[in-house]
Amino acid sequence: MGIKRFFKNKIKDYQFIKNRRKVSVDLQNLDFFKSHPFNFSTQTNPEVSIIIHGINDLKMVLNCLYAIEKYNQNISKEVIVINVKDTGTQEYLEKIKGITIINNEERNGLTQAINHSIEKAKGKFIYLLDSHILVQENYLSSLVDVFNTKENVGAVGSKMISADNTIIEAGNLVFENSEIVELGNSDAIDAPQFSFLRKVDFCAGSLLFRKTQKNGDLNLLNETFSSIYFAEADLCLKLKQDGNSDTYYHPISEVACFDNSFKTTINNDKDKVDFTNHWNPYFSNKKYVKSEKINYSTHYKTPNFLFLEENMPKPDQDSGSRRFMEIVKILQKNGHHIVLAVKHFDETKDSDYIPYFQNAGVEICRDYVNAQNKIVKVEDQVVNALSYVDVIWIFRPLGFNHWYNLINGKINGQKMIYDMVDLHYLRMERENNYIDVVTKEREKEISFFKEKEYAGMNISDAVISISDEEKNTVSDNGVKKDKIFTVSNIHKPIDNVPLKFSEREGLLFIGGYNHLPNIDAVKFLHDQILPLVWAKNNRIKIFILGPDFPTDLKEKYHSDRFQILGYQETVDFWFENSRVFVAPLRYGAGVKGKIGQALEFKLPVITTGIGAEGMSLEDAKTALISDENPQNFADKILELYDNENLWQTLHQNSLLPLSKFSIETQEQNIKKMLQYLGFEN
Repeated sequence: MGIKRFFKNKIKDYQFIKNRRKVSVDLQNLDFFKSHPFNFSTQTNPEVSIIIHGINDLKMVLNCLYAIEKYNQNISKEVIVINVKDTGTQEYLEKIKGITIINNEERNGLTQAINHSIEKAKGKFIYLLDSHILVQENYLSSLVDVFNTKENVGAVGSKMISADNTIIEAGNLVFENSEIVELGNSDAIDAPQFSFLRKVDFCAGSLLFRKTQKNGDLNLLNETFSSIYFAEADLCLKLKQDGNSDTYYHPISEVACFDNSFKTTINNDKDKVDFTNHWNPYFSNKKYVKSEKINYSTHYKTPNFLFLEENMPKPDQDSGSRRFMEIVKILQKNGHHIVLAVKHFDETKDSDYIPYFQNAGVEICRDYVNAQNKIVKVEDQVVNALSYVDVIWIFRPLGFNHWYNLINGKINGQKMIYDMVDLHYLRMERENNYIDVVTKEREKEISFFKEKEYAGMNISDAVISISDEEKNTVSDNGVKKDKIFTVSNIHKPIDNVPLKFSEREGLLFIGGYNHLPNIDAVKFLHDQILPLVWAKNNRIKIFILGPDFPTDLKEKYHSDRFQILGYQETVDFWFENSRVFVAPLRYGAGVKGKIGQALEFKLPVITTGIGAEGMSLEDAKTALISDENPQNFADKILELYDNENLWQTLHQNSLLPLSKFSIETQEQNIKKMLQYLGFEN
């Protein structure tokens, strides 16, 4: 490394450390609140009842209320404050409009006072909050979202952060002898292993749960405990034991805690004995694994997965990423933990997908600054993950080349999967037919990809193809057939497609335009096919959707009849309103997600043999399949566009090819692969 590059990297690292994220922990003084007009709105049927407890510091409780007032204003809520009269806070609290004060006459009866507050509360949800905590943006909405998106949710808790911006706890696990482990304690707030939604045994200090159980009984704390910490832990465990309802930790819900008061009675001997005596039979997990690290795998089923990709998957932008996300969902449904690392990370384009996957429960490796002010690189996290994952699932040839070089020699019993996604070398060989001059450099590039793809397949314990056609291709080239498993795209039929033939207009094409076969298809449409269509029907429009369309081509091609619309947050409108989907693909490999997506919407398809590859389409029954002659493709467009009977036939039969792409089929294929690798279902 040259001296200039060395210092440039040092400066970059310094800036990265300097700009590390911090949460807001600034406290307003009492003088500020003398002129601050608190005014909480009174709600008749609030969604959430916030119960603030542990009042012994006027400045803290006012700052606690100030933060609640500032954030998540869109959620209807009532605020209940449990006050102890002789702490000097009564007269101040009575001046605040819109809050309910419940006086706790007995200092040692806080659990009873909380239960009394729960009985009085009007909200669907109860949110217990210690008064020494400052909530942050989205603290409440993210907790409520878990109840809306997950099944069998009992309670959800927050990431507890100290005033010095380290984690106090990221949920808690309980091991044998009722030993409690606070996840993430003293670690950095953005440590990836504590930055994803996951099941835990309990959360404390900032906890959301339903007011009533399914049978109508109130969710109340066990008044045996004087410690709210143990009472909240007991409640979470009881919700699981009695109702099979899980407790989740949500990292997006962050709260800053100033004096750990929510844990001050954790060393209460009586509460600890009572907790241990009651819950000991329930917990048998060992705290440590062979590496002498905390066993974080509790709540997950073996195997745990390490996914290694080239680029950040973007499920709203390309079919390969949609497939990736569906595989994640299948594994999570079956209780498996997933860690994801990507080779290339673009801060401007990829950052929004970090919380997307974290909210989905995926642990995302990314560079971060640890509690010792040192940068922990993605590669170091991947190597560390080898201590607790069982399966390494690597995607694509360049991804395999990069990641295998990193982990080779460090693998210790893990099984390795190579997921080809599609055959890159085969796609490039087919592309040669549409290139004027195939250079020696291109031939070398194709040879390089072919070598890397087959090396990955031969080294790995199992291989995943996206279609049976590609499975046969690679087995014919020497890869053991019994270790190849087809895990294809997943397509789910869209219910109640609204518009009929006569109410639709226009043609539709969609794709990601970093992928050259899609660029070629658009050029083929614009330059050769559509002029033939327009010669007979100049009213037919086409809509071109998808991200990363080249600016120069858009300037050249875009018109009223040839509308290049680019990336769309949702594409349902065009699939529901267009009359015909066209995919004149002349080269490529793998299964074409765009075809499957059109079939999901029962939108009749015209494509080529390449487009139909792996899709089990039948010409004139489930799609129209043309050769690559532009006149033939144009004739099929004109025929289908005006022939309602033919359109109805394809429309009604569109779902027939999707059975092989169902969730159930792919789930069974994955289970067969895991059985082959030695893992029981």
